Amino acid sequence: MAEAVLAATQIQSQTRLLNLKKIFGAIVAIVLGVFVALHAPPQGLTVPAMHAAGVLVWAIFFWIFNVIPEYVTSVLMCTLWVTIKAVPFSKAFSSFSDSNWWILVGAFGMGVVANKTGLLRRIALLILNIFPATFKGQSWALLGVGTLLSPLIPSSSAKAAIASPLALAISDSLRCARKSRGACGIFGAMWLGFCGIGTPGFMSGTFINYATASRFPEHYHVTWVAWMLYAAPWMLVMFFGVGLAISFLYRPLEQLPLPGGALPEELARLGPMSWAEKITAVVLVLTLVMWILEPLHKISSGEIALFSICILLGFSVLGREDFRKGVDWPAIIYIGCLINIGAVFQALKIDLWLGQALGPVVARSVANPYLFVVAMALAVYAFRFVMISITSSVVIISVVLGPLVMMHGMHPWIVAFIAMACANIWFFFFMNAWFVLAFYGAGGELVEHRQMVKLSTAYAIINIVGFLVCVPYWRYLHLIR
Repeated sequence: MAEAVLAATQIQSQTRLLNLKKIFGAIVAIVLGVFVALHAPPQGLTVPAMHAAGVLVWAIFFWIFNVIPEYVTSVLMCTLWVTIKAVPFSKAFSSFSDSNWWILVGAFGMGVVANKTGLLRRIALLILNIFPATFKGQSWALLGVGTLLSPLIPSSSAKAAIASPLALAISDSLRCARKSRGACGIFGAMWLGFCGIGTPGFMSGTFINYATASRFPEHYHVTWVAWMLYAAPWMLVMFFGVGLAISFLYRPLEQLPLPGGALPEELARLGPMSWAEKITAVVLVLTLVMWILEPLHKISSGEIALFSICILLGFSVLGREDFRKGVDWPAIIYIGCLINIGAVFQALKIDLWLGQALGPVVARSVANPYLFVVAMALAVYAFRFVMISITSSVVIISVVLGPLVMMHGMHPWIVAFIAMACANIWFFFFMNAWFVLAFYGAGGELVEHRQMVKLSTAYAIINIVGFLVCVPYWRYLHLIR
């Protein structure tokens, strides 16, 4: 009884502290937002631009302190831009008529179906069954399988939810004790395979990539194939780098062979492929092929995603309830509102003002691309300690910095790519929602977060090495001029 009272008291204390933090954050956000909005505009900006900037500052601090749900803040931000007459409604909500936003609807829908039908788990088990039944074989297999399957599901949350129980099953089959070196290695291989390497490496690795790509000017348009080719050297460095890091950091002290029937038993539990799985497999493959062939048929990725989701809905593979409750509509609305920041910046010439104000600094950095990629990576890492949302971090950095580097001969894809790759760190448990989902998807007892911090450090270092390796390649492709 006393323990229950103590636990209740601790919960109340934590809730009180959380509420105080939110109140403090709300006050700071409002004060700073009003200060910026009412400040005399510097040369090159207008009063409406300052008002819009004030609203954005308010929103950023609401996101930082998580005062209210992220998507509510984003909708309020766009609505306030219209209410204060900074921009018209059609500009404040312009992204919702853009094909790139509709890609998100298709991406989330396909993620729901892949999870519901068990298709991704079946494919993963079939491939894993080919590799040696040892810690080394299965850890490298998880890295490879996750990376290869990553572009099929543009939702990292869905991939984490699907793959984490698989890591738990493999670890237990290898007879790795919970929270042991071996268990941590298997979990780390799953995490970086399914949610680490392919997420920034493929355009369809995460819906965030579509959000940032939607802000590229027409002459900087990037196709699915181009994105993969641009990121290929980085993915190779990351694959072998983190694979070796996992082997070094978490290799069990003794060899743990996987019982011969473990993976076949998992496959047997799934039974034969269902009709829904077959339809889903065909739709996913055709969608990926159509995305790859976009330069030939000229049908946008958004149109392809909508055709795919309509097929799944038409065949009732994705049911009405799945579409209503399974698709993360708050996240889709949140991302759509974030994309609008770029449109508002352009309409109010804020992007041009930033270019003039920060131009000399950016010019010096871009002149030495090796220095630029290292400095930007470190800046994103630092920013993520403040901005907890991965989506907000990546989109805001891309919207602000992308137009600036374009003025100095660098493709905005580089900024979006580095931002996405660097945002996916997990030094603290609370700073990566995908990691948290994978952690609890594996039962919450397979590893401890503190055991995985050294892998986050290794990821961050190898990440920068990957960027440095890419610089000559990007120059050859004229992404850096």
